[in-house]
Amino acid sequence: MCRIAWAKKGWRRALRDADKRFAKQRGSWVLVQYTALAWSRRGFPLRFDRMIDRLKGAGIHVLIVFHDPEPFGGRRYRDRLRRRVQLAVMRRAARLADKIVSTISPDRVAWMQDPAIRAKTLLLPVGSNLPVMPRKTQRHGNGIPVIIVFGFSNLASETPMIAWVLSRVAEVVGTLHLTVFGRGAKVAGTLLRPLLADSSVELEDFGIVEAQRAGSLLANADAQLFVRSGLSTRRGSGIAGIACGLPLIGFSDPETAFPITEAGVRLVPMGDREGLVRELVLVLKQKGLRETLRQRNLEAAERYFSWDRIADAYLSFLRMN
Repeated sequence: MCRIAWAKKGWRRALRDADKRFAKQRGSWVLVQYTALAWSRRGFPLRFDRMIDRLKGAGIHVLIVFHDPEPFGGRRYRDRLRRRVQLAVMRRAARLADKIVSTISPDRVAWMQDPAIRAKTLLLPVGSNLPVMPRKTQRHGNGIPVIIVFGFSNLASETPMIAWVLSRVAEVVGTLHLTVFGRGAKVAGTLLRPLLADSSVELEDFGIVEAQRAGSLLANADAQLFVRSGLSTRRGSGIAGIACGLPLIGFSDPETAFPITEAGVRLVPMGDREGLVRELVLVLKQKGLRETLRQRNLEAAERYFSWDRIADAYLSFLRMN
């Protein structure tokens, strides 16, 4: 493992140290992970393709893992400029690389449709970022359904959505228990309490918890609600629920594709709040459906999202001519 510590050392020293480290690696493979903010402070990763150029110049075979193969959004001039820069950097780096892994289907990424890039690109999803814990048979409280929300990206939009959906669902199925944990969950809990005050939804917020505790929360819940974005093969928080066999209700967007669609998920178009209510009510009221979704998730986790399977796929890809 090698960290290019540009943020601590500065780019000149970081690249000089990298040159020394890789000087004796001619003919070896290097896997380089790309996210825009891993290679720049504000999403302008202008040095990334230069780094790939240096590795190639040293006679090293390069596989780039594009964890975030889509550029940032936004409508401001700064956002539009950043998007153009990111696309230019990713295209040039991809052309330099020997092989490419994308964590979402390359068929869904416009800039990867260049035939020279598409021919050397493989889809490999991320695995669960939490350990899979055993499911207990005892239910929470007096059989109150437990809904999990794991992690937040945009509290201002996500918390009202969650409160509205669960309040509506509680009107149909009765009291619900909402557990939130992960990044932003403590602040989310503060925002959710007044929004849920007049509903039949109990709230429990844990913030960031240790990995085993997080896995246990997922394994013993009844459903996971995912509203951060569309569910895709690069969303570790969603895949963690799939790996734990937890039925997942959420949004789909252009990134939503195979093999996520093989898992036990019930997805509706982005922004369809009524659809979330409908699907969550069905999952909570129909035990047979919940068990079917659980089994589909466990099978999909083993077939597509286990780290052993992902590691084997990397090795096979590296061995291909």
